[in-house]
Amino acid sequence: MFGVNKATIIVLVMMLCILLQSNISNAATFPAGDDKGWGFNMNGWPNGKTFNTGDVIEFKYKVDMHNVVKVSKGEYDSCKTSGGQVYNSGDDKIPLEKGTSYFICTIGPHCSEGVKTAITAN
Repeated sequence: MFGVNKATIIVLVMMLCILLQSNISNAATFPAGDDKGWGFNMNGWPNGKTFNTGDVIEFKYKVDMHNVVKVSKGEYDSCKTSGGQVYNSGDDKIPLEKGTSYFICTIGPHCSEGVKTAITAN
């Protein structure tokens, strides 16, 4: 196979695995709403925090009170969604993608009452 032996391939695969693992371990976890958790008055929660691609946002809440839905900017602004990924475990860990991610609660009027956040990851 082009003059490459099995030992070289195994070493390269192992090095790749180590590099991938080191990138994953650098991810930080941020509790949404800090010690208050996911709920009302989320306005400004991300201010002053630096988020990176791969960081994890942990949404903790009472299952019968809230949910988390990842939505588009338009849905975030209007508090209306026609879909989106719904999370409802009460302890949802969501990795951030590059750019801005938008999250709302779709239970009752919660979104319009402030149960939403927009987070920008570098």
